[in-house]
Amino acid sequence: MQRSIFTEHNYLTYLCGSIFSTQGLWIQRMTLGWMMWDLTHSESWLGMLAFLMFFPTILVGPLFGAMVDRINRRQAAVVTSILLGLLSLLLAWLVWQQLVNALMLLLFALGIGVANSAYQSIRLSLVPELVSAENMPKAVAINAILYNTSRFIGPVIAGLLIKYQGNATALTVVATCYVPLTIVLLLLKLDNCQRVSKAQQLTFFMDIKAGFYYALSSALILRLLMLIAASAMLGRGLLEILPAAVEVLYDRGVEALAWLNSAAGIGAIIAGLLLSFFSAERLFPAMRLGAISSGLLLVLFSYTNSFELGLLIVGGLSFCATVCAVGTQSLIQVSVASGFRGRVMSLWGAINVGGGALGGLLFGVLTEFMGYSFTLITVGLCCVIIAHIVTRCIALPEELKSA
Repeated sequence: MQRSIFTEHNYLTYLCGSIFSTQGLWIQRMTLGWMMWDLTHSESWLGMLAFLMFFPTILVGPLFGAMVDRINRRQAAVVTSILLGLLSLLLAWLVWQQLVNALMLLLFALGIGVANSAYQSIRLSLVPELVSAENMPKAVAINAILYNTSRFIGPVIAGLLIKYQGNATALTVVATCYVPLTIVLLLLKLDNCQRVSKAQQLTFFMDIKAGFYYALSSALILRLLMLIAASAMLGRGLLEILPAAVEVLYDRGVEALAWLNSAAGIGAIIAGLLLSFFSAERLFPAMRLGAISSGLLLVLFSYTNSFELGLLIVGGLSFCATVCAVGTQSLIQVSVASGFRGRVMSLWGAINVGGGALGGLLFGVLTEFMGYSFTLITVGLCCVIIAHIVTRCIALPEELKSA
């Protein structure tokens, strides 16, 4: 009889801390985006902000992935959690002193991006230590629900804090959100947070190379990585420049931005709830439909000036992105060898997060110089074509059909 995920005490303990840190993440993202738009009123600057917050995952994510397979994961998670809190606290103080400009925001975005890249690699490798193998797909879906519930609630909190208390207060709240996570990480009871023994380790860069080779030599993992790349960069890029879109397209302020971000959160929550009931075999057609639908929704978005319809489309885009993210992560987690998990999952994270960064930069530059209509139609059609090609030949191995 399969063990209920609600009996996994370590996992439930970890979730208690993650509830707060994920709220902080979304409050931080909206606050930084709004500050940058308020300072520059430039889509390109806004795209660069998103790029620097998330692109470091591509550059240093694989390095952190190799480190994760060597070090104590819980201790590393504690250090990165504290670092993220201190960065937000320092930025809050600088905002309070009115010392922040656009270039300084980019510098902090880079620092936050590197720290988040480290924590993501650690988290993706730590979760399998907290939950049994048979409950891994459910854990991934629950993580997605938690993350995107914060995506719904966090922007609302951020909007209220920014409007009534100011940016410095919002960033201070972000810093305090990492305190519960740090406490929870210290309370976890783990027998083995370091799977790879010293004798088994290669040199550091040989470890990274071996991880890349392992991922690229697996037809299933390679296809899944290509699919998440198309979804993250093309299908999700618009979500990274919403602070600009809400003013340029709808002539509205921070409250409307909060509504759009919350709509994205609702769409993602619904996707996570549905996927928690899906078998591995049913994930494939869902991911294919989600990636193709993302492109079609972008094309549709180019033809509407209605804010209400825009809310539905943004929610749909987030729904599709979550289907692709949860589906690809679940299937990779259950198929990758444990000795390669840190490196392969850091590669998945690099593509998922870094693809969003590239997508935000792409949308920012194209919308500023080519206009929203051209960008949405062109990127949307590219997303449809690439998603169709990538998913056409994908096949589920027999051993995963009962997962």
